[in-house]
Amino acid sequence: EITVLEIRLSQGTNTMLQLSRSVRQVLSRSVKTVRRPLAWRSASQVNDAFSNLQRPLSTSTAQEFTPVAPKGMSMEMAQGIQDANQLILKHGVGKQRLEHLAANKALPITVKWQQMMEIYLGTQLHVIGSLGYPTNDQGIMEYTRHLAKFVGGCPSDVQEKFRAQGRYVWRSMLTRAFELEDVIAAEGESNELSIVDARNTMHKVSTKLIEPEVLNAVADACGRLEQGGNAETEMGMKHQAIQEIVVNQVYLGGSPSLVEELGFGSGDKGYAYMQYRMAYHETDPLCTQYTSSAMVKIWKAAGLDLGQANAAGTMPMSPP
Repeated sequence: EITVLEIRLSQGTNTMLQLSRSVRQVLSRSVKTVRRPLAWRSASQVNDAFSNLQRPLSTSTAQEFTPVAPKGMSMEMAQGIQDANQLILKHGVGKQRLEHLAANKALPITVKWQQMMEIYLGTQLHVIGSLGYPTNDQGIMEYTRHLAKFVGGCPSDVQEKFRAQGRYVWRSMLTRAFELEDVIAAEGESNELSIVDARNTMHKVSTKLIEPEVLNAVADACGRLEQGGNAETEMGMKHQAIQEIVVNQVYLGGSPSLVEELGFGSGDKGYAYMQYRMAYHETDPLCTQYTSSAMVKIWKAAGLDLGQANAAGTMPMSPP
């Protein structure tokens, strides 16, 4: 449910983060599974150490040691974190969980998307926690700031390598969670959209987003929500309402649906495949402009304060 979390590395320089209560709940659930590695004392204790890794630290040990987050990022650290995330999601428990998620055909697309992102966040927390970052939303933000600052200072070819690996991980998640292997095989893995096609696609999407019936649906859905409660909870509920309408009415509504008209296929798989292909041009300035101008109107229709939302112009369910 990436409407509640946007962590985007744009051109390797800008970081955009938006966290709400639901993301903190996701992080809280993930933190419970994180174990801090114990230090090795001698070769004779290898078996005991492996056994102890399956248990949390004792109270006395935890009081003696407080992890410290890095002050910044190096090339070795940045590459190592990306490689570790990729390893877990491609070969480890992350892969297993994505395949288990794919097997649940009854899940609505927005729920499946949220659970896919929980798998991604849980994986990232394990990796950055091992480097000393806090295993919570603050740790994610601190790591993302460090990474953005470091990659932004790299030569353009290095920045592109980081973007390419991040895109590969994102596409791998989509492929497993939504079983896109057959579609990708038919279209060709390296058959990228041209920049002209990508811009035309986003222009059509943004045009449909600001149709009066869509804006009215957003206003009506958000207007029916309970008012006067916790502001953060209310914002999260409005995010959810926006997501449901944008995905199910804009992208998947009608016959044929927008994703079908654009040539990506039908239903959940068509939507996921569109995100797979559009990832190649996600940082294109004109695509971003189309998206931002439309989503600002969506947010206004929802009654959300744009001053509180630094990611108001981002699309629901965009890549991390």
